[in-house]
Amino acid sequence: MNEGFFIFSSGLGQTSGNNIATSDKVSILLIMSFEEDPGPGRPPFVNRQDEVALLDAFRRKAGAQFMVVYGRRRIGKTALITHWMSGRPRTKIRGFYWVAHRSTPEILLRSFSEALASCLDAEIAARLSFATWEDAFKQMFALAKTEALVAGIDEFPYLLESVPGLASLLQKIWDAQKQGSQIKLILCGSQYHMMHEQFFTPRQPLYGRATASLLLDEVSPAHLGKFLPRYSPQQIVETYSVLGGVPKYLEMWDDRAPVMNNIRDLLLSPSTLFRHEAVFLIHDEIAEPRTYLGLLEAIGGGLRTPVAIAKTTGLPITHIGKYLNHLLDLKLVRRVQSAEAPNASQTRLSRYEIRDPFMRFHFEFIHPHPDLVERNRMTEHMEKITARFDSYVGKTGYEELSRRHLEALGAAGKLPFKPDKVGRAWTPRSEVDVFALNRKSQAALFGECRWTSRKMDVSVLTELQVKAETFPRLKKWRKHFVLFSKSGFTAELTRLAKKESILLFEGPLLGK
Repeated sequence: MNEGFFIFSSGLGQTSGNNIATSDKVSILLIMSFEEDPGPGRPPFVNRQDEVALLDAFRRKAGAQFMVVYGRRRIGKTALITHWMSGRPRTKIRGFYWVAHRSTPEILLRSFSEALASCLDAEIAARLSFATWEDAFKQMFALAKTEALVAGIDEFPYLLESVPGLASLLQKIWDAQKQGSQIKLILCGSQYHMMHEQFFTPRQPLYGRATASLLLDEVSPAHLGKFLPRYSPQQIVETYSVLGGVPKYLEMWDDRAPVMNNIRDLLLSPSTLFRHEAVFLIHDEIAEPRTYLGLLEAIGGGLRTPVAIAKTTGLPITHIGKYLNHLLDLKLVRRVQSAEAPNASQTRLSRYEIRDPFMRFHFEFIHPHPDLVERNRMTEHMEKITARFDSYVGKTGYEELSRRHLEALGAAGKLPFKPDKVGRAWTPRSEVDVFALNRKSQAALFGECRWTSRKMDVSVLTELQVKAETFPRLKKWRKHFVLFSKSGFTAELTRLAKKESILLFEGPLLGK
């Protein structure tokens, strides 16, 4: 059975599959490409079972339902919704999925009308024409009076930009028409700030109207192998450190080529999507991004405290908090506390880091070198990246995976104690990559990660034990130690670890 689908894009027009099921009412049967066995060269639909279950529950609820789906661009919102509308098991979902773009209100209304017409008798649809958005929305609700209708609108922020007052109009119609309606309205968007402001900020017209929301995050590291089946676990860790778990990026990554070749061809090549992707994402969220690009470059370059960031960017220290808070609100950076600090609300010793691995790599290796990028000096640029790449992977992706591994072990009761918290820890004198503690039992676990081709030796353990003594609040606590190494451990360290109950973990830790 090779049934197709209609997806409506205001920018591209109507795209159809091979055929469409027809009856008295046209029902769209979406059979997307993301099956368990999608065929050669086509990535599987992975790691979204919980999200699909949430959408199933949303659809089953009686009465009018209103879901907000949001998340960074390329994260897979469109793929998720259209995959879900395909039905698992294969069941018809009456409805449509329409994608807005930046255009005039008239063009958008005409395109939306075509999408809505797909749910009408063919004869009626041929004569359909809406003079206003109010007419179109009222017809959408009318179609859901006696039978459920799934109405998906993607890139909703673009629609709001193009049609002034549309949020208030939709709020008015929702409030007036929802009683007795079976509409299942799904509004999607990639601009985090606008989506959050429109739906979760008091005094906005659509505040409090949503009955469900879904913030779509990256694919779990444990599932990256399904995108990169030819890669070794080590290569998957390296790719994760560059791309994170963004499905669109992973689909474009060629697992027949080495990681460094992909970096060269996809991140540095003048013709690639990735070349200006990071800056485009910033522009999509911030109208005047110059100052914020400077902040992100400073953080990507290793400056973590407000004082250091202000000094490098030239911004007054009295203003730096405002800019950092805006980046926090946009989920572009995160504020990290030392896991050892007793009061997590204290921000004086906070550090800032870029949340997204793809953005982090860009602002570490690409944005600081505009001369190399614009003049296409890829050989020189690749030499700079290669020289620091193992260290970068060790301090980003591998550290994160190691902390995740400790969290899983702690939850399973496989550590010397059950941790209250897992993270990083630091004092003015030292920093520990991986750290866990239990305050009640006064026990702490100190860890070190190394992503190198050399086996880890005893000197690393000795250095870690010295660091552990620089935490004055933990002087009388029981101290345990854990080591993570890409390439394993020397025989001497292995013997010592066995004798002193040191935990050793070798190789990638992608989880399950």
